[in-house]
Amino acid sequence: ILTALSLVTTAYTAVAESVPEGIAPDGKAPADCESNSKSNFTIGYSLLSSMKRESALEVSPSFYATHNNALQCTLQDGILKDPQNRVGSVVANYQFQFDGPPQAGAIYTGGFSICKNSSLAIGSSTRWWKCGSGEFYNLYERSIGGQCDEIRIVV
Repeated sequence: ILTALSLVTTAYTAVAESVPEGIAPDGKAPADCESNSKSNFTIGYSLLSSMKRESALEVSPSFYATHNNALQCTLQDGILKDPQNRVGSVVANYQFQFDGPPQAGAIYTGGFSICKNSSLAIGSSTRWWKCGSGEFYNLYERSIGGQCDEIRIVV
């Protein structure tokens, strides 16, 4: 009985510490961006340094589906979700990730939008960073150091 009680307490604590969906940055989405998508879509990324200034509209979204391990998503009222219904969020260390439910300390769990140039925005910004962490990379809402390159998350 004591073990069952501790499991219930642990489960209750995890639920109590989760963050609600829909917490958005103060800045509003850019004028050409929408917080709802009528269909599923994939996201990938492009290094800003490799993009020509005018090329954001020229790149085919299918390119990103076959490169950069694109992830299928949905967007409803600014809330981004993956196929497992986990919520896209920016967590306490500014990392962009999907959790179900959003982890305690998450900064943003909403405020996402898709722009006409195929960029994913959060609040008023389409700027994201890919930062090295050992032999892999994580995506961040801001630069966390010299190991980061500015990117655009592309829909």
